[in-house]
Amino acid sequence: MVLLKNLVVVGQGAPNQLRDKRVSVCVCACNLDSKELVRIYPVPLGWFRRWDVFDVEVEKNPSDNREGTWKIKNSKEDWKRLNKWIKKSDKKYPQGKREELVNSIGFSVLSELIDNKKSFGIIKPKINDFELEQKNKSTSKQLTLSFGEEKDLDEPFTIINQKDYKFKPYIIYECIGVCKCKNKVHRQSISEWGCYEFMRKNPGKEMQIKENFRLFDPEYNIYFLVGNIHKAPQTYIIIDVFRFKRKEFKKS
Repeated sequence: MVLLKNLVVVGQGAPNQLRDKRVSVCVCACNLDSKELVRIYPVPLGWFRRWDVFDVEVEKNPSDNREGTWKIKNSKEDWKRLNKWIKKSDKKYPQGKREELVNSIGFSVLSELIDNKKSFGIIKPKINDFELEQKNKSTSKQLTLSFGEEKDLDEPFTIINQKDYKFKPYIIYECIGVCKCKNKVHRQSISEWGCYEFMRKNPGKEMQIKENFRLFDPEYNIYFLVGNIHKAPQTYIIIDVFRFKRKEFKKS
């Protein structure tokens, strides 16, 4: 068992239903002392929001050797009482310090992450395009959670696995920096929860995601939090899109 302290949530993927029917999300957190990024899973739906600060007791998963990857202690046995192992602060990480935190973690290029077998990294992108790829004829709902079934849900929640959505969103970009990938133009899918929530609640308006992320808005600094996949650790996806309004465009 390992106690990880002083963590802040910087991203989490859309929820998926596990084989034993638990509904889980994967959380990326930053250690505020070391500025290292870690993966925490499985996490029950609704337990964390971005910028939550917390401590957690974890253990290694022998079947997942990705760097900085941890499983919550006794997560299966204690699924309904994981607060035994998680201590969350009442206060979120300060809004005015969030871009500074992202910058303090440091920026990478994709080839560097692959070569060093990193689980996560933050990339400054030169964004070329946003695409929706149709994967299914329609979106397939799995189940609906009612009030009280998961922590902190403010409405009945319909679970849709990412693979069951009609569309999968992609961003096409180049790394700002010296990227040694053979193909300098990267096309990566987005797993950010809010993106899938928007598609769930607004069918037919999926292209609005491009505006929601401010991808081509000159008033915003855009950074990508990327992470690798368990079964294909050299393949990276976009976990979250950080967008911070530039100082010159902020209201005084």
